[in-house]
Amino acid sequence: MAFYTVMTPPSTEGGEREAIERARVIPDGFSWGAFLFHGLWLLGQRLWLATLLFALIWGAVIVVHSRFGFHPSALSLIYWAIALFLGIEGRNLVVRKLARKGWQLADVVEARTLAEAERRYFERALADGPARPSPAAQPAGAARPTGPLPIIGLFPEAQGR
Repeated sequence: MAFYTVMTPPSTEGGEREAIERARVIPDGFSWGAFLFHGLWLLGQRLWLATLLFALIWGAVIVVHSRFGFHPSALSLIYWAIALFLGIEGRNLVVRKLARKGWQLADVVEARTLAEAERRYFERALADGPARPSPAAQPAGAARPTGPLPIIGLFPEAQGR
């Protein structure tokens, strides 16, 4: 099962229901598009600052290579390191961009596919009644003990024990 981050836009005149309908569901995990097509993927996701930083890093690598003559395996190592970084952190860059624009984290959904994640989020968000607590969260016959609790570990002694 994969995890999906759900981001909702800042509140507008449409209200909460409009924000729920405009929500973006972003899968967590490795991004093959960012790994294989670095600059194009960054441009496609409208990550302008990251694209500029990517171009500056590659410009610096090319300048240093022309002056000092890197070994081809060093250039390959730099290329794959940047590709791996973007593959791992690419989706987090998108989430952070949305957060800077005022979008809010609405939910984290566990599902097999993107369509299932969207369905689960909409079912939870558009439910008519108030959210019901899970039965595991509140055991039926559990009562809180009264009096001092025993202390575990290397802490000061408990009330003269």
